[in-house]
Amino acid sequence: MHYPLSTIHYPLSTIHYPLSTIHYSRSPDVNISIILVNYNGAEFLAECLNSLAKFINADCEVIIVDNSSADNSVEIVRTRFPWVQLICSEVNLGFGKANNLAVEQSQGKYLLFLNTDTLLTEHTPQILADYLDREPDVAAIGTRITFQDGSYQLSSGMLPNLAIEFIDKIRYGLDRQWHNRVANIYNKQYSTIREVGWVTGACLTIRRDIYQKLGGFDPKFFMYFEDKDLCKRIRDLGFKVIYYPDTSIIHLLGGSSKNVTKNVDHYYRDSQRYYYQKHLNGIQLKILKLYLRLSGKI
Repeated sequence: MHYPLSTIHYPLSTIHYPLSTIHYSRSPDVNISIILVNYNGAEFLAECLNSLAKFINADCEVIIVDNSSADNSVEIVRTRFPWVQLICSEVNLGFGKANNLAVEQSQGKYLLFLNTDTLLTEHTPQILADYLDREPDVAAIGTRITFQDGSYQLSSGMLPNLAIEFIDKIRYGLDRQWHNRVANIYNKQYSTIREVGWVTGACLTIRRDIYQKLGGFDPKFFMYFEDKDLCKRIRDLGFKVIYYPDTSIIHLLGGSSKNVTKNVDHYYRDSQRYYYQKHLNGIQLKILKLYLRLSGKI
């Protein structure tokens, strides 16, 4: 792979929405655009990019948006990975808005959104793109994700509502308390290709034309729930979202969010309430707000 070093500095004022109004001049030489958003993730970044260099084809491009990191992330990319296109934002745009910015500069038929705390262990981007080539009714796809020790990590599910979030809270709680036992159960449960409500934005591949039609990620989600919102809108268009366990990546969970300076719970609750307001009825939103107030979460 030989890409020219491309470092673009973007002030916030240069970002234009919605993406559906943008007319792309796409290069036929680029099939997959792999997009990463980085914020003070230097300890993960080099290992992630090294794994990409090992397992992507010449028809892939890699774009990183750096969200005004204060560590040496930018220097790592510039000096060690000149084939990566680097976009430097002057402010922390959040996850969805930064990804939208990268898409404006991308060329691929398929867009693979990938966390910087992930590791490829095989040619996963091409495997996912090949599946989308075969299945025209599928708009987005996510893969099996594991922890570093190879144990299963929950990465897909049903779209949120009060009942589903209650069940998910139990599932994640069991996983934290008895991970080794529960992970084996989930590994068997999620061993086959299936249609799901959502797949995690830690590794999400989507058709470019569908992404454009949707206007990209909703920038009102600073972080959390933007992947579920995107998948919900994909399904509303009549397309499928697929969980595909026949290839996998490693996710060093927490690396993407642990350096966020503002309280992570605050971002989560803001996004949760916005998702309910956007997609669910008023009664569910009122119950959620009441629960959050009574439990001291807001």
